[in-house]
Amino acid sequence: MALTYFDTKEDLLHFLTELAEKQLNKVIKWRQSIDAKTLLQPSETGGWSVAQCLSHLNAYSDYYLPNFRERILSQGQFSQNHPIKSTWLGKLAIKSMHPDTGKSKFKAMKGYIPSSKLPAFEVLDTFISHQKNLLEILKVARNYQLNQITIPISIAKFLTLRLADALYFLIIHQERHILQAERNIKGK
Repeated sequence: MALTYFDTKEDLLHFLTELAEKQLNKVIKWRQSIDAKTLLQPSETGGWSVAQCLSHLNAYSDYYLPNFRERILSQGQFSQNHPIKSTWLGKLAIKSMHPDTGKSKFKAMKGYIPSSKLPAFEVLDTFISHQKNLLEILKVARNYQLNQITIPISIAKFLTLRLADALYFLIIHQERHILQAERNIKGK
């Protein structure tokens, strides 16, 4: 998947919705077909287990999803399609997390490092619930001006991203860790 910046709200939201739906379907499949022991098994290279990858993503969703909803609902509706203008910080955040263009390894920030002792199925169920919530937010976002809504970033709340960039960042960050989890599953 190549790094792409989108020109319009509709193009961006279509891309993000499709990617979020694929992520949801993949994790539902894992929930139905993989045992807890496999979900908790660390990577052969010493990396996170599948459950740890998803727990890490759940921590980000715990922060961003309520912020998205609150900021969207505080704005007046604006249903027309409009151009998307990413900021330099938005582009940097997206590029750094994109599986094709980001560094291969990052050290997770304090508060986002998952425990190695996790209730595997609860972690997956939480991710599934968050993902359904995210898909609803993407649906609602179609009625708003995404360039005018700003979201404080989780690791430095004094910095903000435009909603379009924040949604893209969150979903591409999820893709990065779902691919990591998938490599872990294939390595078993």
